[in-house]
Amino acid sequence: MDNFVLDNIALFILIQLVSLLYIVTTFLYGAHFFRESKLAQQYKQPALALTVLAHVVYLGLLTSLEGYKLSYSTFNLMSMVALTLAITYIFIEFTTKSDKTGFFVLSFSAGAQIISSIFTAQSSGAGPAFSGLGIGVHLIAAIFGFSAIAIAGLYSFLYLLLFRQIQKNRFELLFQRLPNLEVLERLTMHAVAFGFIFLSITLFAGIIEQKASSEEINLLEPRLISLIFIWIIYGASIFIRPITGWDLKHMAYLFIALFVFITALILLMTLFSPSFHGLAILNDPLYFDNGSI
Repeated sequence: MDNFVLDNIALFILIQLVSLLYIVTTFLYGAHFFRESKLAQQYKQPALALTVLAHVVYLGLLTSLEGYKLSYSTFNLMSMVALTLAITYIFIEFTTKSDKTGFFVLSFSAGAQIISSIFTAQSSGAGPAFSGLGIGVHLIAAIFGFSAIAIAGLYSFLYLLLFRQIQKNRFELLFQRLPNLEVLERLTMHAVAFGFIFLSITLFAGIIEQKASSEEINLLEPRLISLIFIWIIYGASIFIRPITGWDLKHMAYLFIALFVFITALILLMTLFSPSFHGLAILNDPLYFDNGSI
């Protein structure tokens, strides 16, 4: 099997550059968080913007080259998760004006992209592709939704850690560096709001694509039920919380559990299913032509 990435020098260099940029950006955010480095504070946001731009260029080149088909494979999903985590974090940082949690979020992005780069470098690039605007929006929105769920789970975990430190009167590094509980709560709810928006787009785009393609999807499919379940919980969290007056400690464990659940679901999906619904790719004649089965 030909190595698709190694056969294209520009693509090989770019994939290494993207991974390196994630590492450098994560380092800068970490240096600002742990050491309060003024140099890191000055350059971390431009580095993040450059990383996202390079990643978009990389995915564009990867999918524009003849013979490569963007699929639902593990390495494609992990690369897109890395990008959407970074983009979602940028929106949250911009809307909340808080930049103290970037190290934790971008560590996930860097890890996902590095693993993706390793898998991609070992791949021929041949495989089934999705086609159509509806399914494209459906997939991208779903990945953005997962990224928001991941960030909400991470912020909830940091909130609980800080809350316990305050309870025990242990004013250590996290207490000194992390935003206060009120800001962490706002960060979490911003992530939840983004998650609800993207999951809504995922559902509606899926419905539109289903009608356009006349493809039947089992409404009792566990993965679809899980998506609707999380969408309802996130929507309820946004609209019921102001009425009940709950603070985040009442919901933090739920957001963490949802993140763990959806992560396990995606891992199982990428290991045992060629697509989210098991229909679009299996019914594509390209799937059989490429010898994937």
